[in-house]
Amino acid sequence: MNFTKTLFNMLVLLSVASLAQASTVLFNFGGTTYAGINAPGHVDGAATGTTWNTLAVDTGSGILDENGAATTVVVDFGTSAGGGTTVDYAGATKNADYDTYGGVNATIFQTTLMEGNAVRDSGSLEGIALNVSGLAAGSYEFYFTALRAETSSNAVRTHNVFAGVAADAITDFSSLSVGTLTNVGFGTASTPWTEGTNYIKGQFTIDGTQNFSLLTTSPDYIGVMSSLEIVAIPEASSLMLSLFAFVALGVCCRRKV
Repeated sequence: MNFTKTLFNMLVLLSVASLAQASTVLFNFGGTTYAGINAPGHVDGAATGTTWNTLAVDTGSGILDENGAATTVVVDFGTSAGGGTTVDYAGATKNADYDTYGGVNATIFQTTLMEGNAVRDSGSLEGIALNVSGLAAGSYEFYFTALRAETSSNAVRTHNVFAGVAADAITDFSSLSVGTLTNVGFGTASTPWTEGTNYIKGQFTIDGTQNFSLLTTSPDYIGVMSSLEIVAIPEASSLMLSLFAFVALGVCCRRKV
């Protein structure tokens, strides 16, 4: 009896520990909130939750994972001059909401995703970057969108995207290109998500102490950030460990009965 009880307690701890993996975090940039699933990471089957963190300025606490659980994630924004790839994290950002901005009342995908943005807060700064720290060790996929839609012409702007992992916030992105967004218009709730057109997808792995940094610039305009989904990739060994733990728990419970 004591052995069974001890084994039961050990397996409870084992199952909890096996589930303490990297979590998925969803960012909706700008000032307009969003709580939906019409986003590239969700459509791709990678993300499932609906807790989005709405922000456009440095945020040191209060960031939640996709299911509403607390995280240790910290976000620091930066800017780059002249559309370049060198970032200053002291640069300011601002919210920019486009539902009625400039007299335009556009339906931008589903309700409010991509309706708001984070943009640079100076006419001389064209790029916008962010650094994400506090992510748990593991492998991740990221899904990034950038759409500036206060006018039909700005909705089709091209955006260059750079991203990488380092011990500190990345300031030189010159060798870290991950692709280009070539938006073709406002889009509606039925507009398909197409990689390289209205979103960029990539992967990265961190050791638990490193940072993930991302920069977007526009060749003829300003950098814009609309949304970012950072999705944890479950490790096969962790999944097997979880399965074993729960099966063993079931056996113990059956024996106790």
